[in-house]
Amino acid sequence: MNKNMERGYKILKKVKLDYIAKRTILYLIIISSVSLLIRLFYFPFDIPLTHDAVGYFWYAIDTKVLEHLATDYGFPNTGWPMLLSLFFGIMDSNNFIDYMTIQRLVTIVISVLTIIPVYFLCKKFFNNSLSLLGALLFAFEPNMIQNSILGLTDILYIFLITTSFLLVQSSNKKLVYFAFAIASLSAIVRYEGLVFLAVLTIIFFIKFRKEKQVVLKYIFAIGIFILILLPVMYLRIADNGEDGLISHILAGVQVTSDISSNQSEISPNLATFLSNGFQSLLKYTGWVMIPYFVIFVPVGIILGIKTKKPELFYIILSIMILSIPAFYAYSREIQETRYLLVLMPFFSVLSLFMIDYIGNKTNRRKLFFILLIIVIFTSSCVYIELRKVDLEHEREAFEISQHVAEFTEVTNKYEPESKYLKVASIGNNFPITKNDSIPQTITLHTNYFSMIDFIKSNKENNITHIVTDDHNESKILKKLFLNDEKYPYLVKVYDSIEHGYKYHVKIYKIDYKKFIENLNE
Repeated sequence: MNKNMERGYKILKKVKLDYIAKRTILYLIIISSVSLLIRLFYFPFDIPLTHDAVGYFWYAIDTKVLEHLATDYGFPNTGWPMLLSLFFGIMDSNNFIDYMTIQRLVTIVISVLTIIPVYFLCKKFFNNSLSLLGALLFAFEPNMIQNSILGLTDILYIFLITTSFLLVQSSNKKLVYFAFAIASLSAIVRYEGLVFLAVLTIIFFIKFRKEKQVVLKYIFAIGIFILILLPVMYLRIADNGEDGLISHILAGVQVTSDISSNQSEISPNLATFLSNGFQSLLKYTGWVMIPYFVIFVPVGIILGIKTKKPELFYIILSIMILSIPAFYAYSREIQETRYLLVLMPFFSVLSLFMIDYIGNKTNRRKLFFILLIIVIFTSSCVYIELRKVDLEHEREAFEISQHVAEFTEVTNKYEPESKYLKVASIGNNFPITKNDSIPQTITLHTNYFSMIDFIKSNKENNITHIVTDDHNESKILKKLFLNDEKYPYLVKVYDSIEHGYKYHVKIYKIDYKKFIENLNE
């Protein structure tokens, strides 16, 4: 009788576990699907990539066309475009926008897949329901959603760091070694991933401190880490003389050393350098935590510490060490919140301590969770709406930049819309290498006191045209836009309003004969 009862209990337990597993998978699919739909809703179709993403695009295209890894690229973070080139390799299109769309779609898919390791990371601290809520916090995080459609390295980097952090805590030693391999890949994607090795090292020795030959086991783990890096470092050194990893770390140490000895022009002294870093780190951490992490995380840290869970130390340690590259960037006045996005998975875990505490204090726990999900979703959508890009304006800016590229080879910057000049000259005879493409229009800064000074100073740069729009911040361009009759040596050759655009841009050709006459008067 007892054996039958025990057998029945095991069957019931298995059925219950299967039901929970199926329900969990269903909820994760729902969360991921909604997260994907939000990203696709804000997807900037027919708008090209800009800034750093264009460099990764060309690296991947060159790799596809040349059928070997691209060369002559100075940036160190080649892991993302190397992966991207695999997707480009299976494409067959003569439109460069199609390739850029794929670049964005891949980052979107990776960002949605990151929900899975975030869920399992939360499971190390909380039950199934709360872990699903932690995954939801990450899935609907608006800064992550906006970054995922930019085609940059951040999303893949975050996925690798989160997965590595999850695996290093596994009871399976093979997975722990695999964590070092994934961390190595993260360093190829972004060289800041090297600092995460410190986290893995500390966790490794804490986990295996009582085991025999722990040092030899660590040497094996670090050997895996290095072996994956070596081929990439070799290729980078052969390409531009720098490995893109140790070389960049040493460059950062040299900058800090120069500042501490007052030999750097970046900052007047070490105190100012450190002050800039700490102030900006606090400011941008606060910004990146908006709209809901700014409420959950601070309280969550306090409540988490009270639980005295040793795993929480790993979370806080990771946040501190992964913030070092951001601190260094902010010390050098490189002001971007994207350096802190790698902390989002850890913020999701910390937030659950506060949510769990409030849930335990209320008599209507399910209702509380339902209301919380509604608040999270709504606050995220409102935040994105307030910060969303005007896609119609961006499309017009790109189309107008193509007209600018037709007229000019060298012109001035008219920020931020002049960012599209990097790709405005790319035709549809594609794919081609970067070197085979039409040279992009060179843009020059307009930080001069007068238009005459600007033209005189840049005549040797072969500047031929001036571009100005209806919202530029440059005083000399603003004067030109409002009163072009005062500049007889500038002949208007294009006005976007005359072509039906809402975005008002004017292009002027420099008549150097009249310009010289004007100088002699």
